Amino acid sequence: MNTTHHWLTRKLSPLLGRLRALLAGIGQCRHLRLRETCPLVGGKVRVPFEGFPIQILLGPEEKRLHLYPETLLHDEKGDAGPRRFLIVDPGNYFSRISGFLRLSFGERLILGRADAGQQAIFAYPPTVEEHHLLLIHDGDAIVFCNLTPSPTCISPLLDDAKSNRLGKLQRLREIFGGPVEPLGQQEAMALIEQVIEITAEDAFRPRDDRGLPGGLLQLPEAITPILVADLHARVDNLLTVLSQNAFLDGLEDGSACLIIIGDAVHSELDGEMEAMETSMLIMDLIFRLKRRFPAGVFFLRGNHDAFCEDIAKDGIPQGLLWAKALVETRGKAYLQAMERYYQLMPYVACSQRFVTCHAAPPKVKISPEMLVDLHRYPGLILDLITNRMQRPNRPQGYTRGDVRRFRKSLGLDPEVPFIVGHTPIDRIDTLWLDVGGFRHHHILYSANPEQVGVFTRIGDTMVPLRYQVEPLRHLLNETLGQLERAAMTTPTDDGTSSHPLDWPVSPNLSRLLT
Repeated sequence: MNTTHHWLTRKLSPLLGRLRALLAGIGQCRHLRLRETCPLVGGKVRVPFEGFPIQILLGPEEKRLHLYPETLLHDEKGDAGPRRFLIVDPGNYFSRISGFLRLSFGERLILGRADAGQQAIFAYPPTVEEHHLLLIHDGDAIVFCNLTPSPTCISPLLDDAKSNRLGKLQRLREIFGGPVEPLGQQEAMALIEQVIEITAEDAFRPRDDRGLPGGLLQLPEAITPILVADLHARVDNLLTVLSQNAFLDGLEDGSACLIIIGDAVHSELDGEMEAMETSMLIMDLIFRLKRRFPAGVFFLRGNHDAFCEDIAKDGIPQGLLWAKALVETRGKAYLQAMERYYQLMPYVACSQRFVTCHAAPPKVKISPEMLVDLHRYPGLILDLITNRMQRPNRPQGYTRGDVRRFRKSLGLDPEVPFIVGHTPIDRIDTLWLDVGGFRHHHILYSANPEQVGVFTRIGDTMVPLRYQVEPLRHLLNETLGQLERAAMTTPTDDGTSSHPLDWPVSPNLSRLLT
């Protein structure tokens, strides 16, 4: 242990010395109004944010990164400058599903090859140093501190690409067929019957011994997964995910698929646990997505995706309330159709890069064939959707050995991430890595009202991403609806109707349209 400590001290001492020297003099750093390319040579500059993004060139091969204010579709009032910036690789960020780094107010971030996550996202060339550039967000400016003699340059991006998030919201509104509201009884009944037919022919699910799609979803390597878990009726969280990155583009061109890891229904917010309208709405949205992208949307069953009387939260019988609300609003036939849909759902999804289920790995040795024929193993189903990690008060919980055996039973490498929902660690975050000290064992909970977690694949690596949740349902229903109505009813000077985006918009959207 002492030898390792001394080795790390020797290894990091030069870097720590440079950092101390740089940070000690932040107040005296040069202030720069960025107007042209600026080399950073052995010093630090403070660049106030002036509304345009910044290009960063690292190393002699000039690895390009772009620093953007994080685009939100509603105002954040009272800020001196953007609260958060995203750092992206412009070579892929706007064209395919990709990762990013976030720099929030008061934070420091070192760019370089030493960070394995950054390397997976940005594919730094060897000419980028392990610790290359320090960024500090101090409020209304970014401080850039070069940590290496290797060349680094920053420059303004005056020809900024427009955000395409609003366009994605418009496409989502088209998919949903208008305002994001619960469907009427007849339309809801027709939709669920269509989805049942589609699910009965699901792609990538080997048939069980009844001739139906089995409990195992085996995703081809070529398809990029987009994983969310435990949405718990948080409609805005689902809309936020679909409007970010190139997720919707991937669904549309068939290069990606959305996998919902159980528990789409039943709000977990205080004061909302008995309300079932948002549960109906989120199922309507999922069903419309499934109808639009039959081989691109999959929903793994969770413990809340049922009508059992033991499904409860804080003493509230949400399973029974869910059944009662569906019967009262949409009739017994709809309740029966939902039960038929539940019986068709898969339980486990995997590829060579990940494996996921709602709650836990099996406690017994299994085979892929058993997962396909899960309807024959009710005890195994209970493990997958209800169990949790072993604790002193939960001796029957799953262990590190169960996780290892589950991977092995599916022929997966020991390093393949195993991702579950069901057991959020706290109410603050949305995803947790290496939980319980189990390497590559992660928990995802996408119902946090402030941020929504996602796992996706960048290259060969499963990467966790967080997005700030926004009130997008209101934006879709109110702002975009107003624009559409204005376009249909207001003529132009030549007597024709103009496109919605030609008309004045609220301050919340104006910066996205200019």
